[in-house]
Amino acid sequence: MYRSTKLFEGYSIAIRQWKAQHSHCKFLHGYAISFKVTFEPIDGTLDEMGWVTDFGGFKHNGLKEWMNSMFDHTTLIEEDDPMRGYFEMMQTERIAKVIFLPKMGAESMAEMVFNKFNDTLSKQEGGRVQVTQVECFENRTNSGVFKR
Repeated sequence: MYRSTKLFEGYSIAIRQWKAQHSHCKFLHGYAISFKVTFEPIDGTLDEMGWVTDFGGFKHNGLKEWMNSMFDHTTLIEEDDPMRGYFEMMQTERIAKVIFLPKMGAESMAEMVFNKFNDTLSKQEGGRVQVTQVECFENRTNSGVFKR
């Protein structure tokens, strides 16, 4: 079986995991995150170029733009954060670009990227490529993985 991977890196985010009251992760803190995305052809064959997928296509199908909008200098906060009002004010006052997510953590961000990529890829190239795994790195030593 053929498989290819692409590393999406250079994203600076701030997060707060308010439910982690036992940990310093309850405080607003930052990461330089990256994502390793694994692609496989659904039928097991390569395209006419001999590739699993054309990485250059991410500039045209909206995935690169989406990744930048989600993870480039953003503040990611859980939707049920009790301090949500403060973060909404920061967004309104243009102090921070705040995005509210249902869940927080590397595993949840990996799942979100997995779902977005598969939704987009299913609508192009006749749906011949799928993402089989996404690994989200908080740093060089910590990561979370989502795969099916």
